[in-house]
Amino acid sequence: MFFSNYRRSGRSGRSVAACAACALLCWPVATLAAQTTGNQAASSVDVASGASAPGILSAQSLPPDFSGDDPEHVRDALAGHPAPGQPSSITSRVRAFLSRPFRKWEQGASAASAASGSQAQRNAQAERTFVFVIPVSYGVRFQSKKKVLTVNVSLSAPETPDAILLKQTVKGQSGRKLVVAPEAKAKGFVQTFDVIQLKSAGSAKTTINGRAVLPNFDHKHGNGDFAIVLICTLAPPYLMDDVEQSAPTDEEPTDITRRTSTLNGSVDAAWLIDRTDGSIVTKRLHLVK
Repeated sequence: MFFSNYRRSGRSGRSVAACAACALLCWPVATLAAQTTGNQAASSVDVASGASAPGILSAQSLPPDFSGDDPEHVRDALAGHPAPGQPSSITSRVRAFLSRPFRKWEQGASAASAASGSQAQRNAQAERTFVFVIPVSYGVRFQSKKKVLTVNVSLSAPETPDAILLKQTVKGQSGRKLVVAPEAKAKGFVQTFDVIQLKSAGSAKTTINGRAVLPNFDHKHGNGDFAIVLICTLAPPYLMDDVEQSAPTDEEPTDITRRTSTLNGSVDAAWLIDRTDGSIVTKRLHLVK
């Protein structure tokens, strides 16, 4: 049984970097001061799993079609521009941890250490913990005779091999083989790429790897909707935005604007799940280069 990880495409141009800290500072101080910890609605993770984000580490199963936190919603809340209809819980969590200084002991705090620490430490961990779900379609292999599952899935995009691609949205039509470069923009061949990725300072680990003996694994699940679950803790500077624009060329006769939003943080845990029934196939996965 073998599944393969989905492929991604994109194009880079000249880069103009804009730090999200500017947007964060634009949030009204009164709004941040009015936000209280007890006024937080349940996050998408809370609603789906019935547990807080750090509490999900002890979950034995997840609901069918589990989607975790939407990377776009997290990005927009960090940038200070939550979209209409966005879950209020994400905006509340982001505002809560941005409203007070970051402490070094909060970074990388595990669920175990948080449980034995102060209430403030547990709250800080909960606010900065997000769960992202990334579909995979190859890189997973199960040897039915040996009952051995192996996982080797690259989560990076070709353009940024040192970051984990969380979400990519492409709008517009490519003009390749349809138009020449000077006419591309006038004829409407304009594309926008919206890329959201996760990067940990000083680390280039973007491949999920693991091996587990699963005597009770049902090999018929080979046609299931498999995904990697990443349980992550965000840390300063939280978010950086890059905007790149590429004029049409003979090779790619398309006017392309590419926005790359990079979340900064660490991966506390990585699982393989079957989203069809919510089962956790294995929690014994780790990141490697």
